[in-house]
Amino acid sequence: MRSLTVSLVLLGLAGPLVLSVEAQEPPVVVVLALDTSGSIGQPGLDRARELALGILPQLGPGAEAALITFDDQSRLVQPRTSRSEDLRRALARVAMAGRYTALYDALYDASRYLRDAPGGRKAIVLLTDGRDENSSLTIEDGLKVAEDSRIPVLAVGVGQVEERVLRRIAKLTSGEYFPPGRGSAVILASRITGAPGTEPGPAAAPPVRTPARGASPPGRAAAALPASSRGAAVPAPAAPAASRRWVWVSVGLGLLAAAGLAWLALGQRSRPRCPTCRRALPDRLSECAFCARRERTAPPARSAPAAPSDRTIVADEAPTVVSRMGATTEEYLEKTVVLRERPVLSVTRGPGMGLAYEVKTGGTTSVGRAKVNDIVLKEDVAVSSEHCRIRPENGRFVLHDLKSTNGTFVNDKRVTSQPLAEGDTIQVGETYLQFRLEHRRS
Repeated sequence: MRSLTVSLVLLGLAGPLVLSVEAQEPPVVVVLALDTSGSIGQPGLDRARELALGILPQLGPGAEAALITFDDQSRLVQPRTSRSEDLRRALARVAMAGRYTALYDALYDASRYLRDAPGGRKAIVLLTDGRDENSSLTIEDGLKVAEDSRIPVLAVGVGQVEERVLRRIAKLTSGEYFPPGRGSAVILASRITGAPGTEPGPAAAPPVRTPARGASPPGRAAAALPASSRGAAVPAPAAPAASRRWVWVSVGLGLLAAAGLAWLALGQRSRPRCPTCRRALPDRLSECAFCARRERTAPPARSAPAAPSDRTIVADEAPTVVSRMGATTEEYLEKTVVLRERPVLSVTRGPGMGLAYEVKTGGTTSVGRAKVNDIVLKEDVAVSSEHCRIRPENGRFVLHDLKSTNGTFVNDKRVTSQPLAEGDTIQVGETYLQFRLEHRRS
């Protein structure tokens, strides 16, 4: 009997304790997904590590952060923690590794981890250059989990960024994209928490308004209202300053229009006119061309023809070239045509033979079977998803192989990096592309 009583007492004490622990969910949970592949470089990794370390202190008390790194594969390095020191030690162990970038696998793992975690606000901070290589999943797999769970992805560009991929991830998850150097720890934390004074994040609630000094607290003000009006919305006060501003803008536009019309009317009235036909003249000393032409074409008065003498000079009435051309000759001058070189890749053999693809002169041109590439060779199954890329370096175009499965060849020679010359033949899979410089009118 005594043991039963003790058990009941312990259960009664433990019940409220369990309920209180379950009720204390973290207000904010963030997964920091950090790219550790070699494509971002050591400066990019240092920048991403510094940015990831500064986010957790800005999220407020009770917030938690987890760390996932990805190169050849994605891995959970630090589970959810509210201690900045734990996150600091985990980031200190992070280093560049691997040959590939499993970006889509990391996006899927981070979305699932946050979906199953307790918490109020949830977000993923993705620190990467946007390149994916050798992932076992597609981008749609990770995006679907994030979309269904309403988890925004804040994509922060690091290194040489593939903006189109990062913008797509941010837009489809109601997140935001930050170009390299634009996102700071304070800005990212404000987007996640929706802090007052900053633009709220995708899942942010409206900021809580604090009463001004001397004003009644919200509860007391609500109690002072009659019971019938407590549930009604209080109309916002009108903005007289804004309305007055629009009035002055309208008045200014009306005055400008009136001044323009008056100027046109005075200009038409002050222009000199021909006294005969009343047509406008360029100036007061000019002769009316229409009246002068009519006088020249009028039949001459009949008179006795004068006998020509030996010294009679017959005027050449044929108009000269200058008189036919008029006062200005610019319209007869031929414009010089400037030709601009345009680098292209022409398919000479394989699927898509006869097509031509333009090579970017101000950025990287990627070639592969995936849709994220600039040149998509989806019909060639021997081409890797991201096979190779071409980018301008020191006034030349250089081809870089992206560790493709079947390799990249230039003039029948397998290469990893090769400067291109006009006429070189590039083989990717079963497709042959010729590098040419076309000339186009600018």
